[in-house]
Amino acid sequence: MHNAGTIAGMAFGSAFLGVVHAMAHTLGATFHVAHGRTNAILLPQVIRYTRRGPVQGDQLAQVPELRGPGAVPGDREDARLPAGSPEQGVESLARDGRGAAGQGRHPDSFKAAGSTRRPFLEALPQQAMYAYERHSAPGQNPRCRMIADMQQLNAAGYYGDRV
Repeated sequence: MHNAGTIAGMAFGSAFLGVVHAMAHTLGATFHVAHGRTNAILLPQVIRYTRRGPVQGDQLAQVPELRGPGAVPGDREDARLPAGSPEQGVESLARDGRGAAGQGRHPDSFKAAGSTRRPFLEALPQQAMYAYERHSAPGQNPRCRMIADMQQLNAAGYYGDRV
């Protein structure tokens, strides 16, 4: 397992994973929320944020259609996500990205994960700066990251709101 974890870390380190991963590193470490859980809390917010980007938002909206039945092992045949419009496709993808949190098995916000409101919100300017400076932040996100946007995404992650 140590070897597998090291190899995975090397792959992640060279992949420039993007804004959700950069934010998850700093928020999870500061507020003692597991890294995978932190990514799961932030992912729907970042999916919606990316949709409003100038370049690849419509391509993102096509992902639910491309996913199709059987694309994920164990999916039912009728598992295709609704994608009648780009907006519906992105919302379907964001909801699907919540995984176990969307099924009530894990917290879907930092508030539900036990983070205290005031310290969390007061830390957002510095947390956004830390995330902005991480080497993975530019990553594969088609929308250019801005510190104010990252702060807003983090706040939305606290409440579980839509950005």
